[in-house]
Amino acid sequence: MGNEYVLKLSSLFKSYGNNDVLCGLNLTLNRGECVGVVGKNGTGKTTLLKIISDLLRHYYGYVDLRGNSVASLIDTPIFINDFTGRDNIEYMLDKQFRDRAIEIIKNMNMTNYLDKPVGKYSQGMRQKLAIAIVFATDPDIILLDEPFNSIDIDSSEYVIKLINEFKSKNKGIIVVTHNVTKIESYCDRILTLKNGVLNQFEKTLTDVQQYRFSFLSEQDAIMAQIELGEYTLDKESAKTLLVTFDSGNLPTIIKRLVHCNVTDVKEINLEITLNKCGDKDA
Repeated sequence: MGNEYVLKLSSLFKSYGNNDVLCGLNLTLNRGECVGVVGKNGTGKTTLLKIISDLLRHYYGYVDLRGNSVASLIDTPIFINDFTGRDNIEYMLDKQFRDRAIEIIKNMNMTNYLDKPVGKYSQGMRQKLAIAIVFATDPDIILLDEPFNSIDIDSSEYVIKLINEFKSKNKGIIVVTHNVTKIESYCDRILTLKNGVLNQFEKTLTDVQQYRFSFLSEQDAIMAQIELGEYTLDKESAKTLLVTFDSGNLPTIIKRLVHCNVTDVKEINLEITLNKCGDKDA
């Protein structure tokens, strides 16, 4: 059957001025595999995807692309704002892919917005539209940059299902993210991008924590669920969410809630701390 990889990167170097972003990076993406690349903002995750997708050409190194087609969601999705979601699908996709995109949209509870102007979409809705377009073309490789940003819990679970279905077709996918919650449910390998090189990812003993957020109103709970959609969320009741995120991110979470006018938080309690095996720490 020959070589089983769909993509191989060898000795990639990329700098912006005096800032070395990629420093001899190597990566092999096998068929039927999803590789997760985690790292802080500014570590070169998006640069890596742009090189693979041929959006960035000024670099040193070798890209061996065995797949015939690559589809990517990189940076903020760009659409024609005056067009409806359906119009954008028809504009961006060939006829044979449009029904599949609309099916994906419906499975992410966007049917009621399909014929409304994209300029009126929220960030999460634009993200869902972009995901539908990327997966509809059924390429050999998919590249996803923070795919769970701003989307709700049910849609996040559906995206994970799409990723796993895509892998089952013997194709390759790379997901770059700063969020490691639930990453093991769709990634076969998890790597960290730090100082321009990739290494095996390992969680520290106090890397992930779960908090109970109790709100005074159901509306605030719903708004919080939408705003924090990229995190692992469980709705314990109409006014209570269990939110799992990296240790030390609580101040950022609170700022985000305040920014979207969710200020009626009754209480916030630490529920559990997870170790690297996912066990509860007493």
